[in-house]
Amino acid sequence: MKNRYVWIGVGALLLVSFPFLVTGFWVRLLTQIFMFAALASALNIISGFTGYAAFGNMIFFGLGAYTTAVLMTKAHLPFILAFPASGVMAVLLAIVLGLLLLRLRGHYFALGSLGAMEAFRQIIDLWTSLTGGSQGITVPAFPGNPFVVNTFFYFAMLFMVVLVVAFVAKLDKNRLGYAFKAIRADEEAANVMGIDTTRYKIISWSLSALFTGLVGSVYAYWFSYIDPPTVFNVMWVVNMFVIILIGGMGTVFGPVVGAVILETVSELVWSKFINLHLGILGTIIILAVLFMPRGVLHLNWKLPFSWRPPTPANSRGGAFVSKGKEDRHG
Repeated sequence: MKNRYVWIGVGALLLVSFPFLVTGFWVRLLTQIFMFAALASALNIISGFTGYAAFGNMIFFGLGAYTTAVLMTKAHLPFILAFPASGVMAVLLAIVLGLLLLRLRGHYFALGSLGAMEAFRQIIDLWTSLTGGSQGITVPAFPGNPFVVNTFFYFAMLFMVVLVVAFVAKLDKNRLGYAFKAIRADEEAANVMGIDTTRYKIISWSLSALFTGLVGSVYAYWFSYIDPPTVFNVMWVVNMFVIILIGGMGTVFGPVVGAVILETVSELVWSKFINLHLGILGTIIILAVLFMPRGVLHLNWKLPFSWRPPTPANSRGGAFVSKGKEDRHG
């Protein structure tokens, strides 16, 4: 246990010191890794824990980004007020969409959520008086020199990762998380056991939307310019699913580990093989999924302390899942 806290302390010290030790390029790269780690962790709530492939999750990222952009440019509110408002708007949209779409299952829900995202993207694209339409919208830039700007958004995205991971760690061991896992394991059985599956699925998607919208808010302020094709990019969702698969779906730290691996490898491959980087990266992803189908965190690592999630056999999640029932996702 002592070794565990020592390693955590060393890691925290390195993360805090990082912006002051390296160049701006590496700070921006790690900030991007934090962003995808936070987005993948948020997606992991609805997809990894609850078992619903929300391919339209970028709708909340885009809404969060545009809420911040509109409030800062049209209403002239400071970022500190636009930031929580973005999360609230994302949750409200998730509740409305959840009532409509979360009665669907499997690929029907995946396509339904993707269709909702595309429809919302068209609304933003056509609402030129408020959002700027296809021309996009410019957000007031964060004041300061490049070092101050890079450092601020580094810590902002680091805060988002810590916030989401801490919440997911708590969720993993409480009654709400066990309900999500029961739905993932067998939704019909969960219904029979008295779990209001529709309500819990809406809660799950709303929590995922909250963190996704908040990350979208930071992104809009970070880049100072957003447009519909960027913030509603479905390929980012595909990227997030790959991150979760590499790290370990339904685990606490899997999305973080997956984001570090995928984004670092992607950057290194791109810098060395500009014309072939997509093909090489795709091959690496295929091999990783084939040889590590349950993710990196399920490999038999010999670490100074245990950080892998409990297996279904020794998990205390039996409050909702019967003993003999295997988790079909793990």
